[in-house]
Amino acid sequence: MKPYRVLFIKPPDSDVNVLSLDVPLGILYLSACLKKNFGDLVRTDIIDLRLEQEVEAPLTAKIREFPPDLIGISLLAFNKLFIKRYISLIKALAPAAKIVIGGPDATYSYQEFLRQYPGIDFAVIGEGERVFTNLVRMLMTGGEAGSVKGIAFRKDDQILVNEREEYIQDLDSLPFPDYGLIRFDRYWGEKRHSQMNGVLADKKYTHIISTRACPFNCIYCHSIFGKKLRKRSPENFVNEIKWLNSTYGVREFHIVDDIFNFDRERMHTILNMIIDSGLKIKMAFPNALRADMLEKEDLALLKKAGVYMVTFAIETASPRIQKIIRKNLDIDKVTENINYAESIGLLVKGFFMLGFPGETLEEIEQTINFAVKSKLDLAHFFTVTPFPGTALRQLAKETYPEWQDEAMYHYWPDKPFYQQATGFDLNRVQKKAYLKFYVSPRMIKTFYKIPLKLMRMKKWTIFAAEVLGK
Repeated sequence: MKPYRVLFIKPPDSDVNVLSLDVPLGILYLSACLKKNFGDLVRTDIIDLRLEQEVEAPLTAKIREFPPDLIGISLLAFNKLFIKRYISLIKALAPAAKIVIGGPDATYSYQEFLRQYPGIDFAVIGEGERVFTNLVRMLMTGGEAGSVKGIAFRKDDQILVNEREEYIQDLDSLPFPDYGLIRFDRYWGEKRHSQMNGVLADKKYTHIISTRACPFNCIYCHSIFGKKLRKRSPENFVNEIKWLNSTYGVREFHIVDDIFNFDRERMHTILNMIIDSGLKIKMAFPNALRADMLEKEDLALLKKAGVYMVTFAIETASPRIQKIIRKNLDIDKVTENINYAESIGLLVKGFFMLGFPGETLEEIEQTINFAVKSKLDLAHFFTVTPFPGTALRQLAKETYPEWQDEAMYHYWPDKPFYQQATGFDLNRVQKKAYLKFYVSPRMIKTFYKIPLKLMRMKKWTIFAAEVLGK
């Protein structure tokens, strides 16, 4: 029997791939689940267009090399332009293949995609592994789309959506991601390092996840994984780290949970298991840590286990805005943890968001001044983007009724939402924030703390050209 062929497509982030990237972890989980459930009856392949200099030629070559029965496209909000430009080409190259989209933007905008693009057959809603596996089973056996929970589809010119699939409670039941589907070396090297972390201690790295969901209700987040925290066992998680280290030579791990430290006892168990294993690895947290839920003991143990960098998503220094966005950080505790983490030699990065609906210019300045006066080594100042499917989107519409609800495709829009809605030049304020933060003696201290300095200097050069050059 001829194997059923599934081709995964990871779209480029933008027209020009100046940003760095990580392995496509979601796709690797899907591929692993297909192989676990169907064995040799299914073959999978991937084209990660973030790795390519252009789109059309490599995409065409891959579809001709691996004629698919099903094409799966992973979508974030800033991938909409990819669908608009290339879905017709994909359909022309593989006219008999079914096309399915998944990811946060497919979950919240499936109506838009299925209406506008007849080439798309299905959208996976929410968590993908079980839904996508059942969809493939239905297509292989000639079943009915209405029998598959968690999908939307077109039937008789109507958009139908089935009831949601239950979340996977036992995360240990999932196989490890199918890292054999990719070439790790294409994600390593001086020209490419983690988009999320921005810093490396070792070129052979990957990101990894130990939990799903977040119990907090920050208005800017999607809830594709729900709100009940689900956890892999410490043994299962550490075993994946050991396997990646011995099989692929991975020596650095970026933990990308939404909130790794919510279960403090579990966090300590994992860190102590890594220490006791004798693994000589480095770790970083591009997000994953809630800053006001850490104690000095936690930060010291993180460092002992091999962590060299932590990131705190602070967002705003304004107590009023903290309440509006429903994050409710204890800023005094955050400051205490920044100071202690910096004092024990950890690199500390802060994330900030400028231009929330109804935010005053004084509150924006309050956030910038907090960052500048802090002991943070690194900082990112994002302009607020109210992505579809978030409570922030609804608040933006309510606060600015005349706002035209323009499509928001990226974290770095040419004209930020706040600027669209108020006319205030937020780009100028963002540039000022970066200049005030980085044009200071802290640059010397931070430079000496960064492990791979040459790579970081190249990153800074690219970043300055992209952000300060706007």
